[in-house]
Amino acid sequence: MAVALIPFGIAMALIVQYVNIIVAIDDADWQYVLHRPNFSHILKLSPAPILGGGAAMFGAGLVATAVAGREGRFLPLFMTAVIYAGLLPFFVGLLLPANLFLLDVTGLAFSQNTVGEAFSSWVWSTPFFVLTYAMTGMKHGFWAGVSAMFMATVVFRYMGPNSDRFRLGQTTAVTAIVSTTAVAVIMFGPLGIFKLLFDWFRAQ
Repeated sequence: MAVALIPFGIAMALIVQYVNIIVAIDDADWQYVLHRPNFSHILKLSPAPILGGGAAMFGAGLVATAVAGREGRFLPLFMTAVIYAGLLPFFVGLLLPANLFLLDVTGLAFSQNTVGEAFSSWVWSTPFFVLTYAMTGMKHGFWAGVSAMFMATVVFRYMGPNSDRFRLGQTTAVTAIVSTTAVAVIMFGPLGIFKLLFDWFRAQ
C-alpha cells in the first residue's frame, strides 16, 4: 500500500508547490495577472517536491499500515493523510534549500551566487525553510493528503492491497497514471480549475 501511494504523494506535493509559487508571485507584485508561469522555472524547482512528496507518502503509508493495518476501508487511508500532512512540509522544506544550491552549482539558478555563497545560503536557510513550511504548509498538506486518499480509495476499490487482483506493479502504474493526470489538469488544464485552487490557497 505504501509503495502504491507514492505517486499520489509526489503529485500532491508538486501541485501544492506549484500553487504556492504563483501565490508568492501574486503577493510580490500587485499588478500580477493570473496566468501560467514559465514551466522551465517550475521544472527547476521540482526535485524537492518529487523527493519530499514521495518520501512523505511512503513514510505515512508505512506508519499508517503498521498502526492500523490495511484491513480497514478508511482508517489506514485517513491516518496516511494526517501523517502525510505533517511529513510533507518538513521534507519539502528540508529539500528546497538543497534544490536551490544544486541550481546554483549547475548554473541554472535565477541568481548569480558563487558556490561559497550558495553553500552558505543552503546551510543557513534550511532551518528557516523547515520552520516556515511546517508552520504554513500543514493545512495545505492535509488537504493534499485527503485528495490523495480520495483518489487512492477509488483505485484501491478495484485493485487495492485487499483485493485478489492486487499486483504491486499494476496498481502502482495505475496510481502513477491517475497522479500524472491530476498534475496535468492543474498545470496545463483549464485556467478556471487552477483559479479555484489559487483563490483557496490565498484565502488560507
